[in-house]
Amino acid sequence: MAYSFTELGEYVKVQGGFAYKSKDFQETGGNPVLKIKNVRFGNVNYSETAYISDELAHQTKDWETREGDVLISMTGSGPNAPQSLVGRVARVWGNEPTAYINQRVGRIKLKKELDIDLDFLFYLLSMPKSQEFLVSNSSGSANQANISSKIIESLPCPVVEYEVSKKIAIILRSIDEKIRLNRQINATLEQMAQALFKSWFVDFDPVIDNALDTGNPIPAALAAKGEQRKQLREAVAKGEAEVPTLPDDIRSLFPSEFEFTEEMGWIPKGWSIQAIDELIQLTGGGTPKTTIDKYWNGDIPWFSVVDAPSETDVFVVDTEKHVTQAGIDNSSTKILRPGTTIISARGTVGKCALVAAPMTMNQSCYAVNGRGEYSDEFVYYLIRYQVSGLQQRSHGSVFSTITRDTFKSIRVPASNSKVTNKYSAVVKPLFDKILSNLRCSRELEMTRDTLLPKLISGELQIPEAEKLAAEALN
Repeated sequence: MAYSFTELGEYVKVQGGFAYKSKDFQETGGNPVLKIKNVRFGNVNYSETAYISDELAHQTKDWETREGDVLISMTGSGPNAPQSLVGRVARVWGNEPTAYINQRVGRIKLKKELDIDLDFLFYLLSMPKSQEFLVSNSSGSANQANISSKIIESLPCPVVEYEVSKKIAIILRSIDEKIRLNRQINATLEQMAQALFKSWFVDFDPVIDNALDTGNPIPAALAAKGEQRKQLREAVAKGEAEVPTLPDDIRSLFPSEFEFTEEMGWIPKGWSIQAIDELIQLTGGGTPKTTIDKYWNGDIPWFSVVDAPSETDVFVVDTEKHVTQAGIDNSSTKILRPGTTIISARGTVGKCALVAAPMTMNQSCYAVNGRGEYSDEFVYYLIRYQVSGLQQRSHGSVFSTITRDTFKSIRVPASNSKVTNKYSAVVKPLFDKILSNLRCSRELEMTRDTLLPKLISGELQIPEAEKLAAEALN
């Protein structure tokens, strides 16, 4: 049964954010402020926030976020930059930090609690049709588009009973909660893989452990680390800490001594110092001519920096744009094999991704593969760990740029491929699970996005939607 429609303003008012001043902001603190850049599609991004004092937070308590809040960006880019469109909508989930809403971030506030479900309105605002309405009714330039509270409140909204709106929201939210759980699991798995890389190839923990076991001296420069490992091992022996010990076959791959080098100080004995360029192979990308239709909208993913995943998701599974084989044949872009690391080298420098399926990329990126037997997972973290160094060595007055010479300028302690391959063997199950969760989440997103417009319009009845959602979640 199709619903009749009214305006969103029948149910809500839009509360604008507080106009904090530049002098109010601190670099650290316990009271983050959410600006328009922190309102992403579906979720609030709490990285790169400014902070305010406890006193100012108390004075502006009316702009404090609460679980369930629906936030909307009232300033952003026009349709030429869809990744930062005006009108982005985010929900504040449980267990997120309390924050404060800055100007040009709106909060959707119900006029009456039991007129309509707030989550239902979050999904209404998230629909592509609603996003198109907000963008098309924005004012200003393509690079600085704005929407007012009046425009948001004029959005067409179905007239539904509260219980119906709540049931629809529960169906859609159940899918989002599974996606969110997958994201949290991936964050844990990625942190484990990253911590192991740091332990082996940066802190040299296995070498320190071997030195402690054999009684070999630990250099004064590493004495603090040695003492930390000793105390940790003692705590484990007493049952006061849980740290997995490395099997003997892995420990035996590491030396039990350090040697001094003029270039980098103390490194594991037998390791060498090499430029990253000596450990990897670089491949450039390209862009098929955008004026030739037959080169585009094919079935081959084409990566640009907007497709970069979060660090915890690791893999790029699909891309915003796709090319055809003809586009590849008539440009400098190349097919990249799964397991290749991509790093953005211009503009937004240092975004990394691990290729999950054959794809191509543009000329603002490098594809990175290991030379010889250096494994994919090792190369991925080698590049990610050196990103800050690459950024510091980037060149260009207009765009920050990484060149091939940049990779030659960074030198690292290098083990043999037996160690790096063993690392990959240990973390590969973690990466496989991350990828599996990503693909699961992608299928769930497709189910949600199929159900959403049909539920909002009344085309799909709730019992059938519940059945489809349950099938997707099982």
